[in-house]
Amino acid sequence: MPAENFTLSFGSTGQFHGQIDPSRLMGRFVAPAAITDLKGAVAAAVAAPTDYPPLHQSLVPGDRVVIVLDRSTPRPDEVVAGLFEEFARRDIAPSDVVILQPVSPLAEKPGDPRAALPEPIREAVQWHIHDPLATEACAYLATTAAGERVYLAKELLDADVTILVGAVEFDRLWGYRGLQSAMYPGLSDVESLKKAHGQPHEELQTEDVRPLRQKADEIAWLVGVHFAVGVVPATGGGGSQVFAGTAESVLAQCRDALNQTWRFTTEEQPELVLVSVDQDALGHNWMQFASALQTAKSIVAKDGKIGVLTQLNAPLTEGLQLIRDSRKPRDAMRPLREQSPPDLATATALAKSVEWANVYLLSHLDPDLVEDMFMVPLANTDEVQRLIGGEESIAIVASGQHVCAEAKETA
Repeated sequence: MPAENFTLSFGSTGQFHGQIDPSRLMGRFVAPAAITDLKGAVAAAVAAPTDYPPLHQSLVPGDRVVIVLDRSTPRPDEVVAGLFEEFARRDIAPSDVVILQPVSPLAEKPGDPRAALPEPIREAVQWHIHDPLATEACAYLATTAAGERVYLAKELLDADVTILVGAVEFDRLWGYRGLQSAMYPGLSDVESLKKAHGQPHEELQTEDVRPLRQKADEIAWLVGVHFAVGVVPATGGGGSQVFAGTAESVLAQCRDALNQTWRFTTEEQPELVLVSVDQDALGHNWMQFASALQTAKSIVAKDGKIGVLTQLNAPLTEGLQLIRDSRKPRDAMRPLREQSPPDLATATALAKSVEWANVYLLSHLDPDLVEDMFMVPLANTDEVQRLIGGEESIAIVASGQHVCAEAKETA
């Protein structure tokens, strides 16, 4: 049987051209392609939304509009530009629009989401990144049904119209992350951020009830949010589908699209998983790497092999340093729980994955650092080909940080 050729893109410029015996292949996941004209797709979606009139019909000149823009939004400047086409139909003054992004201690500094707007509009639109530590950054909104007082960014309380915009993705803490979860806890106070900080729920399925998700949905209702724009990720940091309408209907549509395009299932656990990590809206750092690693761990056999293709060249964050300082990965779990560093989820995923399987990493990191993190460094793509050139059963996963993977039968 002739060898099967395949290509995996990784990082911002990396490509691996590999060959395997097709009889060994237990499954291959190919990520959905990006929409060429994301701005146009957004403009079309908001002009004909689901369960809602065209957006411009809900606006009045003089309205103070707040766009809650999730930091994980693909091509955020194009998404914002698509929204402004609808604003122009109602003569919404650019100076009455605020783009508000949640705080994130881990994500790289976002690019200017106004970049695709004409210069006069770009200069008039306000862009704020929420700082929960700033004096009087938050104000009291309401009390939840459970009796918890909610404080949110003042911009939200002063808005006439609030629009949720962002990617919707699988998430091991949230089940599905996006839209309402961009508002809470990211636009709340320090206390709320601490309460929402935790380790992923590996025992839960994506459809299971998550109290944190329920709280975010309730808070969005208390704010009075009705309209949302959801973007399903694509390979290379783009968007594959766009939905607009009520926040509830958009979240439901995005969930369906995710399950159709970003879910991967193998019949059995492969002995080897090769997974790529491409640069996305949040950059190319340990967070994306750990998420892709967790995807591979979800399907690989115990004590199997995971090969991860990246261009990773980021310093260790606080929780990762705890792993490096440990004799064994499992030794880091207790201090991670006790100290709860900002990168808790990332560090937990890495520690559990290297305990479960043998991890081989292609990156731009110092090889000694890779070994200190309990992984085997791969120097180049030739070594990747040697890794996959054995007799083990194999699964191949592209853009692994966005994938929800499972094996039907586990050993």
